[in-house]
Amino acid sequence: MTYMKNHLTDKIPLDIIYAIFVVAFSSLFAIVNYFFGFNLPLYVITMLVGAGVALAYPRAGLYAMIFLTFVFERFYTLVPVAMGRSEYKLYPIDVLFCGVIAGMIFQIATGNLKIVWKKIDIVAGLFIFLSMAYFVGNLLFSSGNISLAFSSAKNYAFYSLLYFVVFILIDSRQRLVELGSAIFAGAIAIIWFVVYGIAVRHGLWSDFTPLSTDGIRTLAFTHGFYLSMTLILALIYLAHKKDTFSRWLLVLMPIWTIGIIGSMMRHLWISLLVSVIGVIVLFGSTQKEKLKRYAYSYGVILIILAIIVTYVVLLFPRSSFYENLSSGANMLSKRVTSITNTNGDESIFWRGAVWQSAIKKYAESPVLGIGFGQSVSVEIGSYRDFVEVRNIHNSFLVLLVQMGIFGLSMILTILVFLSWNVFKYSFKDETFQIAAYASLGILVFQFVAFMFQPYLEANLLGIFFWINLAVLRRLYGEKIA
Repeated sequence: MTYMKNHLTDKIPLDIIYAIFVVAFSSLFAIVNYFFGFNLPLYVITMLVGAGVALAYPRAGLYAMIFLTFVFERFYTLVPVAMGRSEYKLYPIDVLFCGVIAGMIFQIATGNLKIVWKKIDIVAGLFIFLSMAYFVGNLLFSSGNISLAFSSAKNYAFYSLLYFVVFILIDSRQRLVELGSAIFAGAIAIIWFVVYGIAVRHGLWSDFTPLSTDGIRTLAFTHGFYLSMTLILALIYLAHKKDTFSRWLLVLMPIWTIGIIGSMMRHLWISLLVSVIGVIVLFGSTQKEKLKRYAYSYGVILIILAIIVTYVVLLFPRSSFYENLSSGANMLSKRVTSITNTNGDESIFWRGAVWQSAIKKYAESPVLGIGFGQSVSVEIGSYRDFVEVRNIHNSFLVLLVQMGIFGLSMILTILVFLSWNVFKYSFKDETFQIAAYASLGILVFQFVAFMFQPYLEANLLGIFFWINLAVLRRLYGEKIA
């Protein structure tokens, strides 16, 4: 038995093994909750087991958090504890994250983890402190909604702790590889959602973000977001590595791309395009030449497929295949052209009106902002509504309106400082260079995307911003073994 355990851990890192264990237990709860509703005893048992493992192996808890969020999204990150008619916002991800934090603190206290602080970490700490101060100020002096204020403070102050947790725990080349493995594993699991959405012509959980144009989503927005980040990482890996996994990526990347297109999220397409162009510009001639060869191969395959599809359509012009293909192409065409239709598209027009109202509200307190838990009135013709500031679909504008110049400037300072210091450094180790390019590419993607949806205001989206910043901080920090 001892031999089998040692042999297994030689092949698979111990933290990954325990992460799989946590995923198995937490998945049981998520699946039961989705099909049968909240079950308190099962919640307590599975969450205690997960938190207990995370306490002993905090990295395992971190990897499990990423995988579970990728797969179950809101059905793991936004499930409240239901007791009678009351609900408490202690989500499954919160319990596991607390276990990770506690385990990390214990390892620091026992000398198993060492930290070298940098000045930029003070800015991150100040942002957390400022977020808590705004919440306290809301309780004492503001008329804002307490529940909304707590949610904002939690997203800004609690989940931003991932910045510290990740750069402290991911302290070696091997840990970076494990982190990447957790991301790729989650993206591979999402393939099931891609296939399901295409098969039934409706994405599972895609109704949470309805379309403003005619059509359907074959993949939920959140899954599209996760796949977009993974696609950037995969592209960079493919440009640098030539191994068994890179050959698998040649198969996986087209499937992920189909999923992202099927999400019908225009801002993801734009953000991904900007990021990919930016990353390719950073590449050397060797990487660019390798990607050209792959692009040529994909182009040949697409031409062959197009010929086959055209032939089938001409043979069976009234078949269901032709009708589905024609309908899908028409929906996609309308979605693409709607990007420039600022007047006719409902969601684009709504954003413009809401942003104007938010800026007017912000002008009342331009230095400190208006605080958490506030709403703004919106009038569009006969449409009248009050929109929560945290839901105005622009995370940077939300920061500015709620926390004023100080809140936004702190985030931008961390973002610019870390990205610039990693950008200007050339890593000799290929793994570190891949991590650097991937983090910079994902940061560009996030920066563009965050201007069109509430990302930092939702834990299932915002946590990956803090994780990505933490990887940049790790690369900027002391030498990685």
